[in-house]
Amino acid sequence: MRAVAVAMVLAGAVFSAGAQTAPLRYWVHFTDKLGAADYPYALDAPELFLSERSLERRERQGIAVDASDLPVAPAYLEALDAVDGFEVVLSSKWLNAATVRAADSTVSTEALLALPFVSEVRRVAAWRGDDRPPVAPAPRGGFESVEPTAYGKGWGALHQLGGEALHGLGFRGDGMWIAVLDAGFDATDRLPVFERLFEEGRLLLGIDAMRSQAGLFAHHRHGTSVLGTMAAWWPDSLIGTAPDATYVLYRTEDAYSEYLIEEDYWVRAAEHADSLGVDLMNTSLGYSLFDDAGMDHDWADLDGQTTHIARGMSAAAEKGILCVTSAGNSGNSAWHRITTPADARGILAVGAVDASGEHAAFSGFGPSADGRVKPEVMALGLGAAYPTHDTLVKTGNGTSFASPILCGLAACLWQSAPDATAEDIRWAIIESAHLASTPNDSMGYGIPNFAIARELLVPRPWIAASELEAFPNPTTNLVRFTLPGAATGAATARLYAVSGELAAQSSVELWADPAGDGTSWFHFNVRPGVYVLVVEQGEVRGRTSLIVQ
Repeated sequence: MRAVAVAMVLAGAVFSAGAQTAPLRYWVHFTDKLGAADYPYALDAPELFLSERSLERRERQGIAVDASDLPVAPAYLEALDAVDGFEVVLSSKWLNAATVRAADSTVSTEALLALPFVSEVRRVAAWRGDDRPPVAPAPRGGFESVEPTAYGKGWGALHQLGGEALHGLGFRGDGMWIAVLDAGFDATDRLPVFERLFEEGRLLLGIDAMRSQAGLFAHHRHGTSVLGTMAAWWPDSLIGTAPDATYVLYRTEDAYSEYLIEEDYWVRAAEHADSLGVDLMNTSLGYSLFDDAGMDHDWADLDGQTTHIARGMSAAAEKGILCVTSAGNSGNSAWHRITTPADARGILAVGAVDASGEHAAFSGFGPSADGRVKPEVMALGLGAAYPTHDTLVKTGNGTSFASPILCGLAACLWQSAPDATAEDIRWAIIESAHLASTPNDSMGYGIPNFAIARELLVPRPWIAASELEAFPNPTTNLVRFTLPGAATGAATARLYAVSGELAAQSSVELWADPAGDGTSWFHFNVRPGVYVLVVEQGEVRGRTSLIVQ
């Protein structure tokens, strides 16, 4: 096996290899952290539980270290371990909880509930064991550096998103760290598409939440295919959307069963990735129904703040990580809608389109249960190229491909705008999409154009602005807008081209609408195209994209 860097855990134990045989696992939620005796961590000493890279990411984006960053109280975990019949499997600092394994199915949870710092205990999994043997090695081949045109079967996905504009400028993800949370990376260490990734030391091993002896490079090929859409470098066959990025691999999905505990595995892995300082996360996973029907999610659960995995992903976004996830493949099934964590807040849930830009029938529909636009954006997921375990490049279907294809280009975009925040990058991607002004439940804001997204980030006069309501949109030369939080009186309206050039400007007089917000009309005379309307009144600023016909 080739040499590979191993990512270290901070303020927590690395999962050791070993078979698991316990039949039941339980989710244990704690009442607090700081109430524990001899709590060893403090917010004024974050270097004890966050890496320097993680702290630098927060500092760049103005994100403070807060109580959610503090590890679970070690005394609480020790107390759980001391309860007869139970063993701690993993813990989550963001959700302030732990998962414990029962010695057998007859063990009662009453002793756990009796602990003064425990607020909830819930069953999350039944374990069936995992002793799948590793696969046989596949042949490898070398390659040379190539021009951007030699993408092979990967060109269609890149071109559909305007990604060649970034690659042509030399932005291919260099310096960006992407966590890939998936079901396994079978044969990744043996395939020619990843040879350059290994040779340059840009592949790091995170954690295998299931602690399998086979390790990350086994169990399932799904993660291998997902990784390949971003990291592949095999000229004339397949070049991914971020071939120069650094990748950290995590196994959170149990490919042999479906239980709620997999959401907890994901949260634990996401916390680990955050502590390392990753910039982006790709999650080509989704949950709605489980092997135990009692664990199934109701549609009302997909509100971005109910399921463990959605809460965890929203927390990761709040830490300055750009989270990209698949919308789910339930579009033509009885469920029909997106799956969690696509409902998380502040992220990019990605649906699938075909090569002509039409919605793929299997791609999950929005909105979220609380009415937010979902999916946010779309990418190629019908006939997408990916590497196989037998050294071939094939095409397949699924939002599992759409998500990493877009995630890779998001990393390239962020490389091109290093001072941007994760929210800036997310905003630019959404604003560049072809349905940005008229989102719908099947395509969200549509297919992004990363050339436009980069241009949107260059002048940045509207980044720190709230949403502006504008009507009609599309329009010709007149628009009525409402600026939330503005008062009656003078304001300034500006229209920017996507290049950042000021196309029109005018002083306007605001009056109060029925809700008390400032509203007015803005007249302009510009060429047809996509613009950004910005209205300012003192410290109050709003912006929205505007289509001029």
